[in-house]
Amino acid sequence: MVTKTVEESCYRIESNRLDVYSAASLEEDMTNILEKGVTSLYLDFSNVEEVSSSVLGLLLYKKMVYGKQGVRLLLINVNPQIQKILKILNLNSHLLL
Repeated sequence: MVTKTVEESCYRIESNRLDVYSAASLEEDMTNILEKGVTSLYLDFSNVEEVSSSVLGLLLYKKMVYGKQGVRLLLINVNPQIQKILKILNLNSHLLL
């Protein structure tokens, strides 16, 4: 679900839909990335068209856990529709670069 890009610490989400069924896979991929010793994790959302509340909750939880470990988690290349949702939920300042 998550693949490494050319840029350091940047990983592209390959799925266009992140829902409750893909949350476990996303969490596992993020855990594997963290085990590699990264200090920043940028998730490229350029392919993502839909995000469920369960995935947003997972991202906030991981941001909190990673923050305590000194790891920065941010979303990049988020489409305007998802940006609008994050803004309505007041999550844009927490998750967006």
